[in-house]
Amino acid sequence: MKRIKEVISQDFRGKRSIIVALKKRTKKETEETAREILLLAKTLKLKVLHTFFVRNNTVHPGTYIGSGKIEELKRFISEHKISISIFEPELSPVQQRNLEQLLGSYVIDRTALILHIFAQHAKTHEGKIQVELAQLNYLLPRLTGHGTSLSRLGGGLGTRGPGEMKLEVYRRRIKERIHILNQKIKEIEKHRNLLRNARKKRNIPVVSLLGYTNVGKSTLLNRLSEKKNLYVADKFFSTLDPATRLVHLGDNSFCLITDTVGLIYNLPRQLIGAFKATLEEIVFSDALIILYDASTISIERQKEASLQVIKLLGIEGKPCIEVFNKIDLLSPEEINILKGEFPEGIFISALTGEGLEKLKEKLKEILYGVKVV
Repeated sequence: MKRIKEVISQDFRGKRSIIVALKKRTKKETEETAREILLLAKTLKLKVLHTFFVRNNTVHPGTYIGSGKIEELKRFISEHKISISIFEPELSPVQQRNLEQLLGSYVIDRTALILHIFAQHAKTHEGKIQVELAQLNYLLPRLTGHGTSLSRLGGGLGTRGPGEMKLEVYRRRIKERIHILNQKIKEIEKHRNLLRNARKKRNIPVVSLLGYTNVGKSTLLNRLSEKKNLYVADKFFSTLDPATRLVHLGDNSFCLITDTVGLIYNLPRQLIGAFKATLEEIVFSDALIILYDASTISIERQKEASLQVIKLLGIEGKPCIEVFNKIDLLSPEEINILKGEFPEGIFISALTGEGLEKLKEKLKEILYGVKVV
């Protein structure tokens, strides 16, 4: 498995790259998508030289994009010595392989980009298991005929690529490893069940903190629990390993608040599957806090990402509080507009502490039936 691990753990820092993004229905949606994938690339410290936009009205089965756009990209890649081409749409293994051969650069899609970020940021044993499982499930169908690209990705597989027998060996090893990781995931689920049963015996309600990546979940949990030991960074997916903290709501009322994996619009299915054991914490919680960044990313985009997970877990009826963070970055007029759009929302700054008492009061009302006047 040593070489397989090389394949899924490349260092991208400083590599010259381009982004190929889709033109969406509106200019705003196009800009949001392009900005998001640029931030993902910068999280890996890639050096992005240019973003190209393509229409998705005609998807070419072999290359996704047409020959004219391929020639345009090829010229730019050659002229600027581009190492990595990042495609926003998810590519099939065949499309990825063909594009690499035609463009002369290593090609990854948005899913692979996110997987690499997860690999860098997973710190705990549990987090690393879940990320490796997602990576291997993504890599498995991309092995065949992929000798050259695997060499680029891992840097240790040789220039001509592995032969068919070696590919079969890699495929078998990956399948064996996936089986082992799935067994470990089952052990994680058992452990989490034991923890949940212990919490029930203590009779303390549990709240799950759900939201887009980089909206301030760790900062909020640090502030509510009056502890500063959760890692906080202004980048995507800085926290992958969920944490649970005891929060005092006032009087003799307490709750446990559990952070969850940061979400993103159209979260790759490999990640949802691998992090199922972690996401299921949400199912057993008594209430949800859905946290939004009120200052930057489209709130509708953030909401769709949260609803994707809520629907997947079948918990649409669970009590929920919508909380809008980072109001310290907004003007009073902007805050008033948001309050008009979301009259039931709670508006806070996890950084300054503004609005947190109101959030605690709402939690107390939902969990203990205590209406604070």
